Amino acid sequence: MADAHDTRPSLLEGVRDPGNHDAWERFAAFYQPVICRFASLQGCTGAMCQDVAQETLVDLIRIMPTFRYDRDRGRFRSYLYQIARRRVLQAWRRQSRYVFLEPNDLAPHLPVHEDDGGTWDREWHRQVVLEALERLRECVAATSYEAFHAHMVQGEDVGSVCARLGLKPNAFYQIRHRLCALLRRIVGTIESEVEA
Repeated sequence: MADAHDTRPSLLEGVRDPGNHDAWERFAAFYQPVICRFASLQGCTGAMCQDVAQETLVDLIRIMPTFRYDRDRGRFRSYLYQIARRRVLQAWRRQSRYVFLEPNDLAPHLPVHEDDGGTWDREWHRQVVLEALERLRECVAATSYEAFHAHMVQGEDVGSVCARLGLKPNAFYQIRHRLCALLRRIVGTIESEVEA
């Protein structure tokens, strides 16, 4: 089992080196789903979402070797949001070249709405939680994780979880309390890895 308390080197530092394939793989594994879900929520098709994600990551490959993170100027995810948003708009411009419509018919083929970054932030936080749950699963006993996940993520009631897994309610509540605290620490670690 992996130790959830290991401090992984900052992804931003790792991806400054285009030859650091491990850092780029971790970076892409975290951010590509965020970018794809964001593009999808902006009305992009599956292929457009993949294009947006790939183009955003290619932009970053070019930018990162000289990128200097300055927390006072904003968060990295806000910077990445601007790149992804620009790529979504470019994808729609490309798409509109191939759609022959009257001007009044164009509205359904444009991005769903102008986004103020709220959609991006929600998808970013969702990805942090998904990554944290995966790390949590790797570092706790299988039964503990199953009980926690069934109740906290899938919404199964406590009585049902306890009956199915042979747990006493007190034991379940202890597991839930311990894993909630651990999950918060893992989330903090992930946020520092992908932001700092």
